[in-house]
Amino acid sequence: MIVTMLAAWFVVASPPAMPDPPAPVASELLTIAERSGYRATSSHADVVAQLDAIAARYPIARRVRMGTTHEGRDIPVLVIADPPVGSAEEARLAASNGRPTVLLFGNIHAGECDAKEALGILARQLVEGDPIVRSLVVAIAPIYNADGNERVGPTAVHRPGQVGPEQGCGVRENAQGLDLNRDFIKVAAPETRALIDFMNRWDPLVIADGHTTNGSNHRYLMTYAGPKSPAGDESIIALSRERFMPEVARLFHERTGHHSFWYGNFEGAFGDADRGQTRWETFPAEARFGTTYIGLRGRLSVLTESYSYATYRDRVLGQLAFFRAILDTAVAQREDLIRITREADERAVRLGKAAADQVAIRSKAQARPGGATILGFVEEVRSGRSVSTGEPKDVRVELWDLFIPERTVRRPRAYAILRDPGGVIDALRAHGIAMRQTTAETTVDAETFLIRSAKPASRPFQGRIPIAIDADTSRGSVTLPAGTWIVSTAQPLGHLVVYLLEPGSEDGLATWNFFDPAIQGEPAADRPYPVVRLLSDPAE
Repeated sequence: MIVTMLAAWFVVASPPAMPDPPAPVASELLTIAERSGYRATSSHADVVAQLDAIAARYPIARRVRMGTTHEGRDIPVLVIADPPVGSAEEARLAASNGRPTVLLFGNIHAGECDAKEALGILARQLVEGDPIVRSLVVAIAPIYNADGNERVGPTAVHRPGQVGPEQGCGVRENAQGLDLNRDFIKVAAPETRALIDFMNRWDPLVIADGHTTNGSNHRYLMTYAGPKSPAGDESIIALSRERFMPEVARLFHERTGHHSFWYGNFEGAFGDADRGQTRWETFPAEARFGTTYIGLRGRLSVLTESYSYATYRDRVLGQLAFFRAILDTAVAQREDLIRITREADERAVRLGKAAADQVAIRSKAQARPGGATILGFVEEVRSGRSVSTGEPKDVRVELWDLFIPERTVRRPRAYAILRDPGGVIDALRAHGIAMRQTTAETTVDAETFLIRSAKPASRPFQGRIPIAIDADTSRGSVTLPAGTWIVSTAQPLGHLVVYLLEPGSEDGLATWNFFDPAIQGEPAADRPYPVVRLLSDPAE
């Protein structure tokens, strides 16, 4: 299968070769991918050394620390801006003067090392008088999963089917065995908490996350995705879908000759050959995924996916060109980015105060009108699997990457947490959600939850056993004791508040066992949920 794909890539899909970036005078500014002729990838020490060398040589670059990994490694960030920015406070001041922050990070799955190397090259390019850094504060974090990066092994073992690097790559998980791109709700990893803390403090308006895909056979060097959950602000999704990503894709093609498209796979791409090439499907809209989570925060997320079956060199340079197109688009659409994200924050506060709209807590995929044409290959079935023949084929498909509400709830004015059965308050703090405690006993008009079913998953996932809860509500007076935690929905993260605290949410805190101690026992039904919806804020 790999041989077939290589033939398809080099013989059939032969757009113009990606040009090598200009070599710097100082060799310490080169990435390991460049030094090795695209045979190896950088260690944590290599990345830190390169970023530190750039910061030492160029005054507009500042090296800061996002946080530390499970094993205590630094998560390095190079902040490039002119005039220079070296702290969250300075970044927010720059944003108030029209220079918002853009965060680009890579290596969340350390076997997918293309973005890590691309970001090292990009950092070097941006400090060489690039005008982008006069319009944006660019924060570059090439090696987010630093612990997984150090567990180097054969690429054929860690990333089956991926073409290079031939000297090996890291692993998908962090040192705790967690997939960091499934951790954005439960925040169980120190890396996740460090990244969200960076978002809370620095407030990047655009956050791009670099991956490498190993799914269906197609002719796209890069695929991409953006915010998608209908629980979030519609204007953020519309900006991504209608303006931002189309322009990024246009620039990428104009500059490289390579094609890109919305991230997805043919239906049944992972083994069910009988379904054929009729649908192009993406990943679910659950907020455990960083791209979805960032959108729920009211910010523009960008998932970048280079194509596993392309050469390692082309993938690195493809990521480089795509990241550059993201930055150029952010500059060109800067005023709209600032306005739309500000209005999204203001709207979340206003909707929380009104407490009248419906918020999606479960979603489902739906086909977009009109379908799409995918640049694919003729495939044949071998041993029950679809395998590319290498012959190009443009495939007309249904495009299943639109997500609509499956279940909604009326947004309350606030939630009251009657007791914290399992780290709920700590998790909300990690997400940056504003809370307060009552100082005296008070009686409020509220809706209480009575759990009707609590169905655990059939097997563990990411160190937990996710649970699906259904609950009924009833309205009445509830007495809140002094010290009760109140979580208002009238805050910029108000959409996320509802998504996290509703028991029936598809991917909230209840899903990840935070409320299990309150609902344990047999039967699980007819148990009160220790959170209530408040129809008015007791502070008002």
